[in-house]
Amino acid sequence: MRVLRPSLGPNRRLRTIVAAVITMTLALLAPPAGGAAAQEREVAGAYNEVTVDGRYINLGLQGVEHAVMAYAAMYKVTGDSHQRAVFEALLDRMHTPLLVQEFDMVARLGVQVLNDPFLLSHPKLVTIVHGFADTLVQRYTTVPDQLLNMGGIRTLIGNASFLVAYGDFLDREAAAARGPSRADLQAKLQEVDKTAIALLDRLVELQFTLAEATDRFDNPRFAGGFPYVVDAADGTMGSWDVSTWSPAMLSLSQYSAVSALAEGFGRYHKANYNQAAAAGARLLLATDKIDPDLVYAGDPPGFPLDGAEFEFGEETGEHPYLITYGWSPNAIGEMGTVLKALIDNRVTVPRSRKWAQTYWKGNPPPSVLDPRTFWDGLAAKVAYTHRYIEATQLPVAADFPWIDLSRTTFPGTGDDDIRRGGWYNGSGRGAMSAVYSRIAISGYVASGGDNVELLMRAGRWWDNMIVWE
Repeated sequence: MRVLRPSLGPNRRLRTIVAAVITMTLALLAPPAGGAAAQEREVAGAYNEVTVDGRYINLGLQGVEHAVMAYAAMYKVTGDSHQRAVFEALLDRMHTPLLVQEFDMVARLGVQVLNDPFLLSHPKLVTIVHGFADTLVQRYTTVPDQLLNMGGIRTLIGNASFLVAYGDFLDREAAAARGPSRADLQAKLQEVDKTAIALLDRLVELQFTLAEATDRFDNPRFAGGFPYVVDAADGTMGSWDVSTWSPAMLSLSQYSAVSALAEGFGRYHKANYNQAAAAGARLLLATDKIDPDLVYAGDPPGFPLDGAEFEFGEETGEHPYLITYGWSPNAIGEMGTVLKALIDNRVTVPRSRKWAQTYWKGNPPPSVLDPRTFWDGLAAKVAYTHRYIEATQLPVAADFPWIDLSRTTFPGTGDDDIRRGGWYNGSGRGAMSAVYSRIAISGYVASGGDNVELLMRAGRWWDNMIVWE
């Protein structure tokens, strides 16, 4: 947000006008009454969803947990005092014991904390981070099969990504420590790295080669993808119908899997992590524009998931159907995080014919295999994710290319205070979710998105989700 400063000389009338402009601007940016006195009140809870007809539902602690992460991401860019105050109040409401368990959201929160000095200044969050790391290391030591061969793959991926970030954190702590304290940290670091490497190695094993994708699913475009459910040595898609739902399930795992492998390569420099991350990245590079012809009518129209048929034509449709999870803002935002991880950790395309024959099929064209242009493609796609998030914040522009979707219902394109500043629900239903909004915001910020006005509008939408005592 730009703030006009009255440094315009002695003209008193002009200074008065400028002061009035500042006052009006601050008034417009002020939060609604429900969140204005965050510093003086306690949070009762937060809603988790806004229905298509504008009702707020599912008030509880889950909404608080998502809101904590959203406000932290927004504040990282805006530095807004109100957003910080709401974050602090939400953190006071959040119960630490509830979070110290193994599931995807804890790992996401942990990674966000470990990458933000502001969050690391909060003892409650640091306690969560240490407790979760200790739980993972202990479980790997005592019952490794639970971590490596059981449950949803997002849990495996989230745990690996968290431990890589935690290892980087311990490195910094050990470098600053002296004497016995340093030795203790280094010993702990060895156990953390041992567990992280075991999880990453398992992830590499689960990635589908071209031959596996063709033999198991009769679909070569699954090459470089990952199963939805981890089951013993082989991995499985569980009970999901491969013809319809497995593409969506693969897409949910693809972003975080590639990101974890990229981060693992950045820390441990193992060639197989680089190769696996590059193979997974192929599926993220097939387009860098918003093409309305690739959005089709599902249920409701314009949201290509529920009741929709997935089609894989030769060299077409790969990106929107397999990876974006219905062109959802949350999926596009998360994609930006992954692309940034590939760049930051210097993942390269292997100069290996065997690797290309094992993993590469279809789009993008062979030119992407050139390491000299690979990072350029990643950077262009990051910029695309930012444009997409900025273009779809509600109410969207009246000429945005929705197909067969009534603009009078959802998403809104007019003066719609209930939805203004948020993003549509990526599940394929005409609702707005704290979960998906948080993912869109976190991904946008983590990948370098820095539009302050967008994040201020998002903050005002979140203010409407918070309920105070």
